Amino acid sequence: MTSKTLTMHDDKILPFEIDYLPQFSVKKCEKELNEKPEKKTKAVQELRSLLKENPKTNGITFHEDLLVAYLRRNKYRMKDAQRQIQDSIHLHGTEKYAFTGVPDEYLDLPSSKYLVLLPKRCHEGCALILFRWAKWDPAELPYQQFRQVVVMLIGQALRDPMTQIHGFKAIHDWNGVPWKLMKYITPQVVHQFYNTTVNCFPARWKEIHMINQSYIMKILWNMIKPFLSEKIRNRVYFHNGSKELFHYFPHCVLPSDYGGYLQVTDMKDWTKRANKDQQEFTLQGQPNYY
Repeated sequence: MTSKTLTMHDDKILPFEIDYLPQFSVKKCEKELNEKPEKKTKAVQELRSLLKENPKTNGITFHEDLLVAYLRRNKYRMKDAQRQIQDSIHLHGTEKYAFTGVPDEYLDLPSSKYLVLLPKRCHEGCALILFRWAKWDPAELPYQQFRQVVVMLIGQALRDPMTQIHGFKAIHDWNGVPWKLMKYITPQVVHQFYNTTVNCFPARWKEIHMINQSYIMKILWNMIKPFLSEKIRNRVYFHNGSKELFHYFPHCVLPSDYGGYLQVTDMKDWTKRANKDQQEFTLQGQPNYY
């Protein structure tokens, strides 16, 4: 944690929706993710060859952008990228419904807003994702649609090269979560959530912030902790309230409900476009946005 509140001028912050890759992102990709133009083409060809050797992925013509996303996620470690893609294909085989997008009538329900991508990026370029668990009412948004929201939002966000490179920072707000939700958040569900977001998606999780700690959150943390790698565990931060978030984020990227400056947090237009794209999802993957 830094010793004082993080400050940043709004004009230094990029929006989530962007149609170009900034030069600092290109440099980060080269230095941190080991991507160089001459290496990239060869690596894609090698990964294709490895996938053709496996009966579960042989015959699938993967989109180059999808392969690059997994290579970036794994810093061009070929075997790790191959394993993640195979895990994703297996997940699709067991939970095909989760990849079909969300039925349109659910998108305007309050419960569907339990998970939102915020409209501004972190100062380093990460996408910022907010989980407000008290908003989820399983009577309004059944578990299948809950899963579809997760897969749609995170999966479509990863079609952005900037998000592939810089990753996500997540905030989990546990304020007001009712005990009845524990009926639905079982160890199996917790593991399923972790497996999808960490093992199967080519997502880089840079920081995970837990705010408004509760007894329910502590129970869930004890459920999921055994699944987490040491690397992920070291990126989880616990806060008593939202004020502590400003040691990590400038005010201009956080919603006004948390003391930030954002008045609008729900990117409705982007979400509807993303959901429409998700309904056209195939195992081959989809092209990047730019």
